[in-house]
Amino acid sequence: MAELVRVKDKFQVTIPVEVRAAISIQTGDYLEASVYEGGILLRPKRISDPKGATSSILDFLRNKRTAARTKSDIDAALNAQRDAW
Repeated sequence: MAELVRVKDKFQVTIPVEVRAAISIQTGDYLEASVYEGGILLRPKRISDPKGATSSILDFLRNKRTAARTKSDIDAALNAQRDAW
C-alpha cells in the first residue's frame, strides 16, 4: 500500500486513513522513525510509563478482585493485561 503525502510546515505529514487503519494507530500513539533503503520507515511503538503501569495494576486489582476469583484467575487476567501493553 503506497499513499502520497505532502510535507508541511515544521516537516509534518498526515498519515492517510487507510494506512492508519491497517496498522491500528490512534492519536497520541508513538512511531519510531528510521532511515531504511533510502526512505523513511515508521513503526508503531508502545511506550509504558512505570508509574502509570503501577497505578493501572492497582486499579485493576481493586476493580476485578472479588471473593469469587482465585489467585490463578487474577494472575491470568494480569498476564493478559501485560500482553496488551
